[in-house]
Amino acid sequence: MKKSLSLGGLVITAALAFPTFATAAPILGQGLPTDNVNLAGGTVIDFESTGVVDAPSLSIAGVTFTGNTNIEVDSDYAGGYNTRGTYHMTNHGSGPDSFQFDFDTPVSAFGFLWGAADYTWTLSAFNGNNLLETLILNPTYASNSGDYFGIAHAGITHATLTINGSSDYVFIDNFTVNNANVSAVPVPAAVWLFGSGLVGLLGFNRKRS
Repeated sequence: MKKSLSLGGLVITAALAFPTFATAAPILGQGLPTDNVNLAGGTVIDFESTGVVDAPSLSIAGVTFTGNTNIEVDSDYAGGYNTRGTYHMTNHGSGPDSFQFDFDTPVSAFGFLWGAADYTWTLSAFNGNNLLETLILNPTYASNSGDYFGIAHAGITHATLTINGSSDYVFIDNFTVNNANVSAVPVPAAVWLFGSGLVGLLGFNRKRS
């Protein structure tokens, strides 16, 4: 029986050096994260340049991805379960059940494709030690409709993604990331963004008997 999940199309937007121009908001929809107004115009990080990876962390385009065990990138089940492109980040159903995304520059929004999940996961955004916002990611099962999730909130320095419930779930529910995006959030005239950058993670998927 397949039990897997994928996260993809992560989009991150640059934080303002001025007071926030918008309230915190969840980001969700279907298509690509850059279809969302908070994430439009992003730069895609699709992992195509990394090839296969098996390491404690991976830094690319201003974002560092880490897990409580090794981060892996491969091409398994490319194009399915909300993945896009060839390569994607995964836990193979036996790796990390907790991930962290550290942004070199504080961002004001981020999002990603999410697929194949059979359980709920919690996405949390932080500024330093301060929790800014959380979002529950519901299962998407075998959907390949481009389901995406994220958070918009000024000043995000890092985010975490953790499975809800027993850590034993990680041996059943695979995690995948693919097609990351970085984009500038729309701002009022006379307000300048600095450090515009967004990372998009494409979800990847694994099958497990």
